Amino acid sequence: MKPVPGKHALRVKFADGKRYDVALRAYIRQFPVLTPLEDLSLFGTAQVGEWGFDVSWGDDLELAAITVHRLALEQAGEVITG
Repeated sequence: MKPVPGKHALRVKFADGKRYDVALRAYIRQFPVLTPLEDLSLFGTAQVGEWGFDVSWGDDLELAAITVHRLALEQAGEVITG
């Protein structure tokens, strides 16, 4: 996983080998707690969390990997199965 330069997006590769660019700008705007991520310099510091279950921006901001995965599938038009 790495941030896409100049965008509020992450380039991710999941365990099944599939790769996606996941746009997060609209998602960030839905949740006031994520407002600091509007700053591209902060967004660009994204890294995989300590146990691999999230994307982290320091100690205070994170997104669950399952959320990133769901957004990736939705944006790619893929079916999400239970």
